[in-house]
Amino acid sequence: MFRTTCILLVIAPLLAVTDLAAEGSKLTGLMEELNDAYRAFSRTEDNAKGAALAREAQVAVAKSLAETPGLVSKMPQGAARDMASASYRHRLGELYVRLCEVEKAFLKGDRAKLDELLAALKQIKKDGHNEFMEDE
Repeated sequence: MFRTTCILLVIAPLLAVTDLAAEGSKLTGLMEELNDAYRAFSRTEDNAKGAALAREAQVAVAKSLAETPGLVSKMPQGAARDMASASYRHRLGELYVRLCEVEKAFLKGDRAKLDELLAALKQIKKDGHNEFMEDE
């Protein structure tokens, strides 16, 4: 019994770290999908293709809502962590709305609005990364 307890005490932290890494890698993968779609629609001149790519980005953002950034998951339970989680979801909500606006701009063929939205997306990305990504 003592031996089993000791083994569990050694293994438990390793399992927790592995679990956090898996969470982070899933979110990282979704953010890569988002980034790939963003790069593609920011370069395309084809409005139908751009609208489809904007929808792909929206899907990645929607899936990301169920994830937790590594920085937030490492915070101790409590009000600060809850606030950080709410802030993360709020930023993703803003991003989702902007991506819907990008889709509509492509569908309307409104290049001026699209340029404005692309600049807004860059700022959203910068602000989100500043708040939720750890310095490496």
